[in-house]
Amino acid sequence: MVLRKIILHFLLCFPCTVIFGQTSLIDSLEHELTICRQDDAKTDLLTSLSFEYRDIDPPKCKEYAEQALELSQKIDDKRREAAAYNALGVYYYYADMPYPAYVNYKKAEKLFLEYGTWNDPKEIYYNLTHLYIFIRDKENAEYYADKLLDIAIKEGDPAGEVDARFTVGAARFSEISGKEALEYYSDLYEKALPLNNTTTYVVSLFCGETHIQMKQYKEGLKYLHRARRYFEKHKEPGFTMEAYIRLADAYTAMHRVDSAEYWLWKVSKSPTVYESVKIRMLYDRSVLDSINGDYWGALSNFKDYHRITDSLAKAGNTSEMARMRNRFEIEQKETENRMLLHEQEAQQRLICFLTGALCLILVLILLLAYYYWRSVKKNSELKELHGIKDKLFSLVAHDLRGPIGTLMTMLKLVNQGGLDTATQNELLKGISNRVDDTYGLLDNLLCWSKTQMQSIVPSPAHFDLQLASMVTVRSLQGIALEKRITLSNRIESRKVYADKDIFTVVVRNLTMNALKYTFEGGKVTLASKPAGDMLIISVQDNGTGMTRDVQNKLFKLAETKSKRGTNNESGTGLGLVLCADFVKMNGGSIWFESEESKGTTFFFTIPCRPKE
Repeated sequence: MVLRKIILHFLLCFPCTVIFGQTSLIDSLEHELTICRQDDAKTDLLTSLSFEYRDIDPPKCKEYAEQALELSQKIDDKRREAAAYNALGVYYYYADMPYPAYVNYKKAEKLFLEYGTWNDPKEIYYNLTHLYIFIRDKENAEYYADKLLDIAIKEGDPAGEVDARFTVGAARFSEISGKEALEYYSDLYEKALPLNNTTTYVVSLFCGETHIQMKQYKEGLKYLHRARRYFEKHKEPGFTMEAYIRLADAYTAMHRVDSAEYWLWKVSKSPTVYESVKIRMLYDRSVLDSINGDYWGALSNFKDYHRITDSLAKAGNTSEMARMRNRFEIEQKETENRMLLHEQEAQQRLICFLTGALCLILVLILLLAYYYWRSVKKNSELKELHGIKDKLFSLVAHDLRGPIGTLMTMLKLVNQGGLDTATQNELLKGISNRVDDTYGLLDNLLCWSKTQMQSIVPSPAHFDLQLASMVTVRSLQGIALEKRITLSNRIESRKVYADKDIFTVVVRNLTMNALKYTFEGGKVTLASKPAGDMLIISVQDNGTGMTRDVQNKLFKLAETKSKRGTNNESGTGLGLVLCADFVKMNGGSIWFESEESKGTTFFFTIPCRPKE
C-alpha cells in the first residue's frame, strides 16, 4: 500500500514530496496570517498553510484546514468553504484514511459545482482521481480523469490538456507496462514535447520504464536519460532521484553491473531517499551481487527486500486497510441510498400534489392531439386521393388516347385505299405494340381499382413456383426477342403457399418493367433463394437504373413520374404500386436495389407454407 501510494504521488506530479525551500514559504504565509485582518484573505492563508504542512506536520495540516473551514462558514463564503473541505480531504488522504478524504472531497465538489465557476472543481477532480487510483477503483478514476481532460480542452490550455491526459493514463493503466500503455505514453510524449516542462519528462520516465519492461533497452534508456538531464538542469531533486533509480533498474535488468552501481550510488547521494526507492535499491543490489558471484550478499539483500515488501504487503492486507476500503464502499453506498431515499420522498410528495392536475392536463392534451391527428390525417388522405385522381386522369388521357388515335388514323387510310400492303404491315406491327402496352395499362388499372374497392380476396394454395413463373416468362419472350434481350428464368422448382394469380401479376409487371428499361442486347434474370419459411424472388436487369429522387418516390402513385423505356415505351408507375399491394396480400414484402446506369434488382418474398 505504502509503496504504491508513494509511486502514485511521486510520478503523477502531485505535490507530495518535500519541496526544498518550502520552509521559507511557510514562514512567509504564517507571517502574513499574523498581520491579516480580512476574514476572506485569512481563510485563503489558512487553506494554503494546511496544504504546505500536508507531509511535514500532519496535525498542523488538519488544524489549519479546520480553522479555514470554520472561518469560511462564519463569513458564509461557499467557494472558500469548498477549498477548506478540499484541504481536509488532502489531510485524510495523506493520513491513509481514504473514506474521510472521499467525504470531504465530495463536499468540496458539491459546493464548487453549486457556487463556483465551471472550472473550479479542477483540483477536486484531480484529488478524487488519485484517491480512486489508490483504492484501485479504475472506473471512477477514469471518470474524474476524463472530467479533468474536458476542462483542459474547454479552457484551450495545451499544458493543462497534457497533464489531464497523463492523469487519464494513470487511471487507465494500473501497471506501467504493455504495448497499449507504451503507445499511449509515447503519443502523449510527442504532444508534451513542445511544452518542454516537468510533465513532459515525467511522461518520458513512463515511456522509458515501459520500454525497459518490454526489453527494448536502447529506446528505454533514451527516454530515461532525457528525463534525467532535464531534472538535473532544472534542479528538481525528487524527480532526479526517480530518474536515477529507474536507470539503475534498467542497467540491472541489462546485467550492466558498473552502470547500475553508478546510478545506485547517485541515488544514495540524493538529499532524501524514499522507502519505495530503498526497496528497489535492495532488489537491484541483490541481482548485481548475484551477477558478481557474491551469493551471500545477494541472499542478504534479497532477504531484506522480501522482509520489507512482505511487511508492506501484510500492512496492505491488514484488517485496518480492509476495513477502510470496505467501510469506504459500504458507507458510500449508504450515503447514496440515504440521499436517494430523501430525494424520492420529496419527489413523491410533489408527485402526489401534482398528479391530479397533470392527469387533467394530459387528458386535455390527448383529446386535442386526437382531434388534430384526425383532422391532419383526413386532410392528408384527401390530398393523396386528389393526387391519385389527377394521376389516373392523366394516364387515361395520355396513354389511351395515343394508340387509339393512331388506330383510327390507320383505319381511315385503309378505307381510303391510300396504303400499300408493306406499309400496312409495318403500321400494324407498331400499333400492336402500342395496343399491348395499353392492354397492360388497362389490366393494371382494373386490378388496382379492385384492390382499392377491396373486391380482391387472396385465395392461397400450394403451387410450383417454377411452373407458374415459366408461363409468364414465355409470354414475354416475344418482347425480349424484339429488343434482343436475354430473358432467363432461374427460379427453382419449389412449392409455395400463396395466391397464384396475384403472384403471376407481380412477376409479369416486374419483368415487363425490367425489359422496358433494359437496352438492346441486355440481360434480365429471374431467380429465387430460400430465407427461412419464405422464398425471395428477384428480377434483375442491367438497364438504366434509377436516380435517388426516383427511388424515393417509387411506390407513391401520387408522386411518381415514370420515364420512357429504352425504346420509347410508355410507363406509368402504376404497375409497381400494384405489385407492392399484391405482395403484401400474399404475405410478403417488396424492396429493390438500383444504381443509375448500372441496372435495378427488385426483390419480393412469398411464403412456403401457411402461417400458423
